[in-house]
Amino acid sequence: MKDNDFYWYWFANIPGIGLKTRRKLLEYFAHPRYVYEASDSEIKVFLTKRQWERFPFSKNREKSEKEVQRLQEEGIFFIHRESPEYAERLKQLYMPPDLLYYKGRFPDFSKPVLAMVGARKATIYGRNMAREFASELTGYGIQIISGMAAGVDTSSHLGALDAGGYTAGVLGGGIDSIYPRENFNLYQKVCKTGGIISEYNVGIPSQKGMFPMRNRIISGMADGVFVVEAGERSGSLITADQGLEQGKDIFALPGRITDRYSQGCNYLISQGATLVRSPEDIAEIIVKEEKIGNTRLNMEKKESKNFKLQKFFCENKNEEKIFNLIDKVRPVTFENLLENSDFSAFELQHILMKFELKNIIYQIEQNVYLKKI
Repeated sequence: MKDNDFYWYWFANIPGIGLKTRRKLLEYFAHPRYVYEASDSEIKVFLTKRQWERFPFSKNREKSEKEVQRLQEEGIFFIHRESPEYAERLKQLYMPPDLLYYKGRFPDFSKPVLAMVGARKATIYGRNMAREFASELTGYGIQIISGMAAGVDTSSHLGALDAGGYTAGVLGGGIDSIYPRENFNLYQKVCKTGGIISEYNVGIPSQKGMFPMRNRIISGMADGVFVVEAGERSGSLITADQGLEQGKDIFALPGRITDRYSQGCNYLISQGATLVRSPEDIAEIIVKEEKIGNTRLNMEKKESKNFKLQKFFCENKNEEKIFNLIDKVRPVTFENLLENSDFSAFELQHILMKFELKNIIYQIEQNVYLKKI
């Protein structure tokens, strides 16, 4: 194992140390090698007493190399932040994964990638639509990514497999964690023709808190996020929100207003997500001329990123005006906004509160605003 591979593998597998602590260590030491070579006094500052007690015993290269060998014997490999295969889009994520384990193969990022997500307890209609859309979309050369969960995820993977297309499952647990268990056969099929991906090593069971973090990888690897069915507080909306923050196109399948699992999709559409009536509605946006594999459409995006964000977040001209007055870098005060908008204090406060609730802006101090996206 090359030195760089060893340091990254060791760093991602230090017992008791999670992503947030690793992030702090990288911010200070810049590279896993320097963490490995750091003095005890330097390291102790960042670790709890319990973490420090286990830390010295982790620095066993022979043990790490044996672990990697066992992984390879099981057909499991990994890439890290400095690997040539580690796509630039992954580096742009909030808390980029230090390591990604995989079985099979990664998506080809020179071709379009679509994340398909939705309710685990999807309706028959939702499951059928997910399968049909995934099958059709692979005909445009689109690769399908989902989370290997029940419901919409499972149907999306099956649809891509039906058409002989590529699909990848991003897990919310270890690379060998199959959840739900009834997806064992699906897991095997996806491994053979596509890929299984996780930021967690073998033997780590799926846990509730892992799924939101998993979702950032699903959206981060994709050019767009398609929500097929989702309740009002569905985890799929988290994936859509993360996709939006990453500058991805957001798509939603409409449903009856009385259907519980259409509420999330209808909400996204009301906020500006693309209403999907057919596979062409998605393909004409994310299939770019330079990315076509099996070409049906050659169309460029017609909207700039900034206009897309305006469309998604702003419900009227007044909101668009305030949106454009707030910057990501230069703070703006309530008084500045009031002076430049010609709105009443009440109207302005109403819009700002709405933006804060939608997590579009934040206050760096009282009545001083910056844009989040």
